[in-house]
Amino acid sequence: MPASTAARLLDTGRVPALDRALDADAALERIAAAGLRGRGGAGFALADKLRAVRANAAGGETYVVANAYDADPDSPLARTLLEGSAELVVRGIELAMLITGASRAFLYLHPAATGARSAAESALAGHEDMEIALGPGGFMGGEESALLNVLESKRAMARQRPPYPAVQGYLMRPTLVSSAETLAWLPFVLEGAKADTKLVSVTGIVASPGVYEVPLGTTLGDVLERAGGVRSSSKAELKAIHVGGPTGGILAAARRSTRLDYEELRTAGTHLGSGQVRALGTDVCMVREAGRLFAYLAKESCAICVPCRVGTKRVQGILEGVSSSLGRDADLPWLTELGDHMERFSLCGFGITAPSILRTTMREFPDDYRAHISEQRCPTGTCTTLRARRYETMVQP
Repeated sequence: MPASTAARLLDTGRVPALDRALDADAALERIAAAGLRGRGGAGFALADKLRAVRANAAGGETYVVANAYDADPDSPLARTLLEGSAELVVRGIELAMLITGASRAFLYLHPAATGARSAAESALAGHEDMEIALGPGGFMGGEESALLNVLESKRAMARQRPPYPAVQGYLMRPTLVSSAETLAWLPFVLEGAKADTKLVSVTGIVASPGVYEVPLGTTLGDVLERAGGVRSSSKAELKAIHVGGPTGGILAAARRSTRLDYEELRTAGTHLGSGQVRALGTDVCMVREAGRLFAYLAKESCAICVPCRVGTKRVQGILEGVSSSLGRDADLPWLTELGDHMERFSLCGFGITAPSILRTTMREFPDDYRAHISEQRCPTGTCTTLRARRYETMVQP
């Protein structure tokens, strides 16, 4: 079997043996050659993160944190992986500890992931240097610097960076923070396999929503086909593909040939993010959808930095006004300016990537915005005015 197809995280029952005599430098070269990049969204090269932790250790304590938090509730990638192969994730943590010289590791879980926690507890039996840590719930609990605060019994709020966790992480010591999916690849790449697949959560108007493992480079259209394509019972046709979860961009259906690739998605205006690929139908108004997403982000923001705390709420308000036929031509450049400010000055990836929602919907679906602002109508007939919404709320029993 070719090395590039030797490993599949969801399909294999095999966990490679642990070599405690592992040569760290040789391991780092093999990890770099395999092209293993972070599966948590940013896509940073794992070999570089491992080297940075080793370089900053200076003979002191170092730590490993396997992030299995699944901040996006509609993308349960880590819990699916743990429920199916917790031993593989634990083996990856062991290898990361050997390479970095870490003395202690945490497997960081969402409090609602009870099945994953049970599987992890069984896999961790006998590992006294590893423990399970539970996040607080909420989206920001999975952000890499916020989770370090949680481990230190502080609020889940983003930290100023630099310094990065590889320099000053848990207890101000060098710390590797990596997704559970990324670490699960370590046992295989050290055997010579290429890290060539990605777990994705396919949702929306597809026939068979769920978690799938697909080769990196698969087109978004083919990802949807893996989930059965647009379900036959849907009254709407495919209008858009939302990639990356709550902070990800929304691409027009015509871009279904865009590949599931770090650089290609970035060029398209989005990112891998939480790994969610969501199919949206022609009955979805993109102005209202963008407003709904920003309402969620405004609620989930940790609120430590002004650009994100104020920016998400301000964008939400403008989008609600536009979808309620209260929009003005000046709203569009104002939204662009707010997005630029959030991207430039937010402390963490939450605020930095959120503007991709604005940029993509305004670029890909200008007619939805134009209909609301210039023609005072919703192109799909699904939006109601703020007055109507408030009246409906008041008369509810």
